[in-house]
Amino acid sequence: MDRVIRLTLERVASVATLPDVAMRVMRIADDPSATEDDLQEVLESDPALAARVLRVVNSAFYRRQREVSSPRGAIKLLGVSAIRNIALAASLHRLYRGRRAIAGFDPAELWAHCVAVGTAARELARRVPAVVPEEAMVAGLLHDIGLILALQAWTPEFTQVVAQATLINSASFAQLERTHVGATHEELGGALCDQWHFPVALVNACRFHHDFRALPAEAQAMPALVHLADRMAARMGAGFCRSVDGDGLEYEACAVLGLTDEDLKAVEAELPVLLPQTEALLAA
Repeated sequence: MDRVIRLTLERVASVATLPDVAMRVMRIADDPSATEDDLQEVLESDPALAARVLRVVNSAFYRRQREVSSPRGAIKLLGVSAIRNIALAASLHRLYRGRRAIAGFDPAELWAHCVAVGTAARELARRVPAVVPEEAMVAGLLHDIGLILALQAWTPEFTQVVAQATLINSASFAQLERTHVGATHEELGGALCDQWHFPVALVNACRFHHDFRALPAEAQAMPALVHLADRMAARMGAGFCRSVDGDGLEYEACAVLGLTDEDLKAVEAELPVLLPQTEALLAA
């Protein structure tokens, strides 16, 4: 498996690189000596990204009475960490755009699924004090990035995975990935996020969103949240859902997060309204 992951990351240089401005935002957010002025300078160097960040900050999700008109104002209002996560969320669509499609798998459909998962994760996080909503959004947008890596690095093998996943009584998607690719999309995505030096919570969300129980209890919150959001998006039929495991751990995830059935029902009821808003906010 380690060999497969290494070869994958070597083969997908075009995927395995975040936009330069997003990497600069990450470095500033992780640098204790960096200032708000440093982050403002980075955002202003990419007007399109700055505009998307302001569009998110001024959206209904933040319920601001006054419009924020500048990156500096957004940073003052929400803080460096929140703006880092919003900037990352606004950049991630580039990782899915323009990738080749194969029979049964279109990266645009995967992006639609990840937007739904990110939206659900953000709304669930509003009910979980231990999880930051903006970071949950990024985790949801990233959680299936390993599928793009598999598509790019192992096209014939991944084509077999997708084709066989449609058959009645087929093996699980993860089992098919191990058979044909040699690693799952969770393993590939987690390795990529680790290579990007992302926060541990984001690495874990990519690597363990199908089974957060493999982690110590103190590390389970984010992947458990994404697990719930992933299954919500699949029930909605949002985008490419074939990799979502049929045997979910929703009861266990709720126990980890302190969520109730009423919480899940409330978020699921909101998603049909919230999802188009998120799609519009994250559009290029």
